[in-house]
Amino acid sequence: MDAPPNYADNHAYRMRAPLSAEQQASGQASAELILAELAKVRKEGGSGEFGVFGDERVEAALERVGCGEKHGVFVGNGYYAVYTGVVCVSGRVTKDELTGEVHGVYAEPQPGEGPCVENRGGH
Repeated sequence: MDAPPNYADNHAYRMRAPLSAEQQASGQASAELILAELAKVRKEGGSGEFGVFGDERVEAALERVGCGEKHGVFVGNGYYAVYTGVVCVSGRVTKDELTGEVHGVYAEPQPGEGPCVENRGGH
């Protein structure tokens, strides 16, 4: 099936920067540290509605591995995103799920939420 005219242009804001093998490896090392700390949050228990942990607990875990405000940290409703200065690490942390993905920054990220959060609107 053919895409509508201008589909690519209209969805370019969702594009992520490509990563080199070196950037991917660096990001994977960061992701492993982040996931290990977030696993502790899950092990401690205490999730709330829909199995989501409080944002402040997830933020504190990220701060323990050196991810703070200057890293474009975004946490909300079981989702987290961190900019390492090179790559993004984002995923979900809930009672039943712990994920982490290494990716490039978005061409047009969600305003006010750092370079690693996909824009929910458009351009």
